Amino acid sequence: MSITPRGMSIQEAYRLYRDDKIEVNRKYQRKLVWTLEEKQSLIDSIINDYPIPLILLAEEKGKSRYEILDGMQRLNAIFSYIENGFALNGEYFDVREFSRAKQAQDAGLFPALESDIDLLAPDKCANYLDYQLAVTIFPAEDDAQVTDVFARINSGGRQLSWQEKRQAGMTDSFSNLVRVISSEVRGDSSQDTLPLADMPEISIDSSRLDLGYKLKAEEIFWCKQGVLWVKQLRDSEDEEMIADVIASLIFGSPIAKSKDLLDDIYNSETQVYKDIRSSLATYGENRVRQEIKVTFSVLNEIIENVDSGQNALRRAINPKSTNPIKAAFFSLFLALHEIVVKEEKTPDNYKAIMDAISGLQRTMRTTAKYSKTDDRVRNVSITKGLIQKFFVKKDPPLLKHGAGLALDLENSLRRSKIETSRYECKQGIVDLSPARKQDKKLLPRVIETICGIANVGPDENGFLFLGVADNQADSDRIKDLDDIKPVKVGERYVVGIDRELGHLGCDLESYVAKVLSAVRESQLSEPLKSQILSQVDTIEYRGNTVIRVRVPKQKEVSFVGDIAYVREGSSTVEATGKKLLAVNSMFS
Repeated sequence: MSITPRGMSIQEAYRLYRDDKIEVNRKYQRKLVWTLEEKQSLIDSIINDYPIPLILLAEEKGKSRYEILDGMQRLNAIFSYIENGFALNGEYFDVREFSRAKQAQDAGLFPALESDIDLLAPDKCANYLDYQLAVTIFPAEDDAQVTDVFARINSGGRQLSWQEKRQAGMTDSFSNLVRVISSEVRGDSSQDTLPLADMPEISIDSSRLDLGYKLKAEEIFWCKQGVLWVKQLRDSEDEEMIADVIASLIFGSPIAKSKDLLDDIYNSETQVYKDIRSSLATYGENRVRQEIKVTFSVLNEIIENVDSGQNALRRAINPKSTNPIKAAFFSLFLALHEIVVKEEKTPDNYKAIMDAISGLQRTMRTTAKYSKTDDRVRNVSITKGLIQKFFVKKDPPLLKHGAGLALDLENSLRRSKIETSRYECKQGIVDLSPARKQDKKLLPRVIETICGIANVGPDENGFLFLGVADNQADSDRIKDLDDIKPVKVGERYVVGIDRELGHLGCDLESYVAKVLSAVRESQLSEPLKSQILSQVDTIEYRGNTVIRVRVPKQKEVSFVGDIAYVREGSSTVEATGKKLLAVNSMFS
C-alpha cells in the first residue's frame, strides 16, 4: 500500500477540529504533556515557515472522522495558539482574523482576551492559517490495524517514559485494566474515544507548569498524598504502580518489583506475560477493579477524615522527608486490601490508624530499583500488624454495600463536564426559597431527564445525581441556608441530601422511597422503568449522602407516556418530528 502525504492548511485542520472530526483513542494515546516552551517552539517554526514533523491520521471505512496516530501534541499546540491558550513573544493570535475561531469564541468554547494585549499582525495570522501541514491519512481496515500502526510508531519513542512505552499499542485485558483503573484513580475517566478538543479536560497540569489543562496534579491522590512527585505522575508512574498492585493481587502475593519484570509483563514473548493474563481471567477483571476501588476509597476516607491537607499521607508515613513514599504506599495498600476485602472489616478509628502508620517508611525494607518478594511480604505484614486492631466486623461489609462508589462518584462528576448529555445533577428535591418546601415539579422532571438520558444512544450508561449542585450559585445558596460546607469535585459541588431530611420530616430510607415511588408511579416506558427501580444507590462522600440513579443503556427508544424526551447538552426537551426520527435511527 502506497500512502503519500498531502498538504492540509491549518485553517482546514481547525475546521475538522471544531467539528469534532479529529479524535483521540485513549486505549493507546497518552495525555497532553507538552510544556509551554515546547508549544511555543512549534508555533515559532510555523510562523517562520519552517517544516515540522508529519502528522499521521487514520480513517476507518464508513467513518467521517480521523483518529490521531501521531501528532496529538502538535495539533493541540497549533489549535491552542489560535484559541489564545498562550502567546509567542508576547503576541497572541488575533481571533478577529479567523471567522471560524471567532464563532467558536462567541459560542463560549474559549474565552476572549483582555483588550490591552499585543496581537499577531494580520498578515502573520493569514500566513499561519495558510501554513500547509504535512498530513498522511492512513485508510485503516479496523481498530486492530490502527492499534498495530500506533504501536510501531510510538513504542520506541525517545520522549516516552518506560511505562508509556510498555502501554503503547497494548489493548489486551491486563493493559486495558491498568489504563481504566489508573484513569479512575486520577479522575480523568472518559469514553475510550473522544474529540481532541476535549483532551485538555482530562490532561494533567500543575500549579508550577500552568499548561491550561483541567486536572491539577496537586489535587490528584498520588500527588496530593505525596506518593509521587508531579513529574512522576506526568510520566505515568501511577500506572506502573497500578500494574504492580494488580499483578500482586491476582498472583496472591507481592511480586518482586523491578524494571525488567515489569517489561516482561508487557512482553508477549515471555511466560509471565501469559501467566498474568491467565491469572487475571481466573480472578476476574471486574472483581479486581472493584476491590482496588474499594481499597482506594477506604484509604482516602481514612486520610481525609483526619487530615485533608496537602501531603497528609506522606507527612504521616515519612515526616522528615519530601521524597515519594512508593514502597510504603504499596505495603499500606495491600495491608488494607487484606483487612477490608479479604477479612471484610471496616475502619473503626481513623485517627488511630493514621497514628499507627506514623514513620512507617523507616520500617520498609526496599531498594530504589528492586524489591524482593520476601521483603515486600514482610513489609505488608508489618503494616497490617500496626493497623488491624483499629478495624471491626460490620454487616454488611464495605465491599458489599458500595464503598467503591465514592471513587465512581468523583469520576462521574468530572466526566459530566465533557459528556453533559449523559449526566444530570440536582441539588435535591427541596427548593432553595426561604420556605424550604419540596419542589413538587422536580421529581416529574427527573423522570423526563431519565428518559432523555436513555435516548442519548445505545452505547453508554448515564447517571443522575441528587445531592449535587451543578453551579456555584446554588452551592453558595445551600451553604448559607443549611450551614454546610460543599465539596467541590470538578465543576460540581457535592452538597448531599442529608440537609433536606429535617425540612421534609423524614429519614434517609423514606427520602429514597420518595424517589422510587416517583419512578414506580410514572409513565416511564419498560424495560427502563423496572431497570431504574433496581439501579438507585446511596453514596457516602465526605460526610454527605448522594443518591445515584444509574440509567442503563437501552436497545430501543424510551418514552414517558406517549412522549419521547432527548438531551440537548444539559437540557431535556421533547423529541418531535425530525428529532424523534433521528433518535429512532440510533436504535435501529
